[in-house]
Amino acid sequence: MAERSARRVVVLSPHLDDGVLSAWSVLCGPEDAHVVNVCTGLPATDLLSPWDRLTGATDSRTRMLERRQEDRAALARAGRQATSLEFPEAQYRRGPLDSEALLLALERSVDGAAQVWAPAAIGGHDDHLQIRDAALELLRRGGPQLKLYADLPYAVKYGWPGWVSGERDDPHLVVEVWWQRFLPLDLDLAAERHALSAVNVQGKLDTLAAYRTQLPGLGGGPLELLQHPGIIGYEVSWSVSAGKT
Repeated sequence: MAERSARRVVVLSPHLDDGVLSAWSVLCGPEDAHVVNVCTGLPATDLLSPWDRLTGATDSRTRMLERRQEDRAALARAGRQATSLEFPEAQYRRGPLDSEALLLALERSVDGAAQVWAPAAIGGHDDHLQIRDAALELLRRGGPQLKLYADLPYAVKYGWPGWVSGERDDPHLVVEVWWQRFLPLDLDLAAERHALSAVNVQGKLDTLAAYRTQLPGLGGGPLELLQHPGIIGYEVSWSVSAGKT
């Protein structure tokens, strides 16, 4: 096991955009941050998934190659690099990922890190759930400090709660109830609000623009949810107590 660097942070990104979408506060910060893209494997030829069809693709393998190129361009804008683990996305496979293979690959990827950021799996996406649970298992085994990040766009289906956005809460909408449907109830979680500066908001918008094939679908088309001023300037994470996993 490599010696841990006090400033090295690894962001586990289930897909080729999640790190930028949900953990920009890390990627634009002073830490030695590195992205691990987990599900980047090329699908079979002559396949066209429903999501790829929705986003205008005619072939899923070609689309994944495009998305890889988009991610390289995005992270170059951020001055960051990524490691790809080549697991297939849920939309390109039947059944879950091999949990042991995933755990081993993640263990190698976070070796030497002081902190790991992993998806909280809000929204219940299969890939996000498996990666979150693997990250929790690494913490149980003495791995690096762990933070779970609020997965965008799923976490903002109903907007941010007032304590994040600074706006008055609607008395008929409790956003945290949506989150609690997905956060593990047996964990000791400490929430943290991350407010991005105007410069970092613009940096995030510029970087997200590189994901040209994915952003319209993720943002709800003309709704442009992810570019909304009340959404883009904030992120949320939860610190996980190592003794309560």
